[in-house]
Amino acid sequence: MRKISILHLSQVSGGGVEQYIKLFLKYSDTERFINYLVSPNVGNYKGHQEKIRKLYEFNMEQSFSFPKLVRNVLFIRSILKECKPDILYLHSSFAGVIGRLAAIFLPCKVVYNPHGWSFKMNVSLGKKLFYKLIETVLSFFTDKYILISQSEYNLAKQVCFNKEKLALIYNGVEINSSRNNGMVFPINEKYVIGMVGRISEQKNPLFFIEFAKEVFELRNDTFFIIVGDGELRTDIENKILEYGLQDNFLITGWVSNPQDYLAIFDQAVLFSKWEGLCLSVAEYMQHKKPVLATNIGGINDLIEDNVTGLLIDEGDLESAVKKSLIFRDNALLSEHLGNAAYQKLLSKFSIRRQMSEIELMFKKLIKG
Repeated sequence: MRKISILHLSQVSGGGVEQYIKLFLKYSDTERFINYLVSPNVGNYKGHQEKIRKLYEFNMEQSFSFPKLVRNVLFIRSILKECKPDILYLHSSFAGVIGRLAAIFLPCKVVYNPHGWSFKMNVSLGKKLFYKLIETVLSFFTDKYILISQSEYNLAKQVCFNKEKLALIYNGVEINSSRNNGMVFPINEKYVIGMVGRISEQKNPLFFIEFAKEVFELRNDTFFIIVGDGELRTDIENKILEYGLQDNFLITGWVSNPQDYLAIFDQAVLFSKWEGLCLSVAEYMQHKKPVLATNIGGINDLIEDNVTGLLIDEGDLESAVKKSLIFRDNALLSEHLGNAAYQKLLSKFSIRRQMSEIELMFKKLIKG
């Protein structure tokens, strides 16, 4: 049987998209598929080289400046002509733009996973309409969409008129029955509230700092952790100093062992403004943590309020503090919702289920 070759294109370094690709590579059937990868930081994929035929390092400047756009498109087109993949698999919005333009009139099939639609972002109405227009035009150059949550699927109908191109395949999580004890450093018996994710506008870390300030004023035996890094880190560190939280706060940066930190959380939170399907929240569920998060698409696919966690409206600080204290003061509720979340993860969000669905879709796509 001839192997199917896949070229992955990503403009993202770190975060959920990179984790998605790593899991894809880890569970990809090498007897049936060959993987190539274009990424801005190929060093992040150390340990996955045996699953990748060839790595290309390319940091796409995310700009719609015509010269820069042409440069990006021509570079990706040259790679497509070199490795001649059967499938070009595009991860995230800007890679989706560049990849689809680069593949025009080439024989490969084009699969696009937005990992969170660009027109969901916190931008002006004009930009949202512009992004929607781009997505609508490029839908004619897309053979298949992989939508990782119900909300992503529903939004896809606004920009793609051929519903046969749309496939709802939930993000999968690597589910391990054994979890470590999380002894990465001593906390001195403080109650730990943490988040895992990029320190960027999407994840709303400034709201997390405001939340931490309010919680700490009520319960000063609380310790806060952000596992991740990003462009807003300096702003966050300045706020931590301004609020006098520096002795009760840790920012780890990007680490190779985020699960070790997650294991010591007493409560896991995420106050994102938009999501595709949030892998961080899925990781919380795997560790049976009580989850407090925003009620948005990509999170509420995972967390149902008062069933598998607690949800708040975006920006509702009063509710966030109140529900955090509900978890803290009710250990039985925390344990019950954490167990319910874990069972939901087992039944619906397994990485093996995800990969079997994707591989079957790819085989059908190539057979035509």
